[in-house]
Amino acid sequence: MFSTSAVRSLARREVARGIKSSVRAFASLEAYQDFGKAVFTGKVADEYLKKHGASGAVLKDPNWVNTDADVVANAVFDWAIDQGANVYCHWFHPMAASGVRHGLSGQVQNMMLKFNSDNEIV
Repeated sequence: MFSTSAVRSLARREVARGIKSSVRAFASLEAYQDFGKAVFTGKVADEYLKKHGASGAVLKDPNWVNTDADVVANAVFDWAIDQGANVYCHWFHPMAASGVRHGLSGQVQNMMLKFNSDNEIV
């Protein structure tokens, strides 16, 4: 059996030679190529926060959760819909999870629907 570092080394050599790897390489980053591209921060956050009367500077103050939570939530909601989101998931760990439930988590999933004037789903 090969070690992880040996498999990575083999995969790098095959890629460098232009050989399509027959080994399922641990070094492949293809599955992660879009990681971090859809993040609500910086210029993106500033654009959406301005639509709701705030600026990106709001997020730099950790106290925004007490003072501007509704504004940030509405901005994130608009951004998510523009990104194609249609489901919201609130994932949480109940306070009792550390004792009785031993790390179990819970989640609530809500579908985001848009209705027209006749209350029909658009």
